[in-house]
Amino acid sequence: MQIEFELMKLIEFLIYLILTTSIIIFLVKIYKAKTRKEKIYKKIIIVMINVFLMINLLIFDYSHKTYFKYNDWAILGSKIDDVREKYGEFDRENIKQGESGKVAYYIYTDNSPIMPDHLPRYYFICYDKDGIVYEVYVSGPPGG
Repeated sequence: MQIEFELMKLIEFLIYLILTTSIIIFLVKIYKAKTRKEKIYKKIIIVMINVFLMINLLIFDYSHKTYFKYNDWAILGSKIDDVREKYGEFDRENIKQGESGKVAYYIYTDNSPIMPDHLPRYYFICYDKDGIVYEVYVSGPPGG
């Protein structure tokens, strides 16, 4: 799973790089076409599509900041029961009505080639006594 996470970050970076490069290339082509008095409509449309894709990718990146499978914006401020309904049963759970606590989803085990600790990583969700989520983070198991 960690390889999947690292691969996802690499793919995300490459998409940013490709979109940024294509926007620059097409802006240069538009400038050249304008100086030669050529039609530039197709080039402008391509730049607009690239900008649209870049904006969508940025929104996804910022809304899934902690881990790509979970939308932090949707989870923060919502009820813990709604999170369970949307994402499924928790892998670490000890919910008591009227008490604050934390639950977690398993995301991967650290088996990286450089200094692995072989501990599982969890997406922790902290909630208050009313069941409202106020914090999310990725960490190893407690005491690990």
